[in-house]
Amino acid sequence: MDIRLAGHADGIQAAIELNATLGVRSIFASAHADPETRKRAAAASPIGWLQKPYPADALINLIRQHLS
Repeated sequence: MDIRLAGHADGIQAAIELNATLGVRSIFASAHADPETRKRAAAASPIGWLQKPYPADALINLIRQHLS
């Protein structure tokens, strides 16, 4: 989930709603990783956080960690 999305809601709000309504947790992939943003995102119970730019293997490793 990126933080900046088109429209009024941002990725944090979308991730919170996905988690609350469907139990789907997100991986945040964003250039925005300041403490205030991460604090807001904590309400979504994210699986993890990747700061852009990131290599593809970082995403793969994060998913593997979560699944094991």
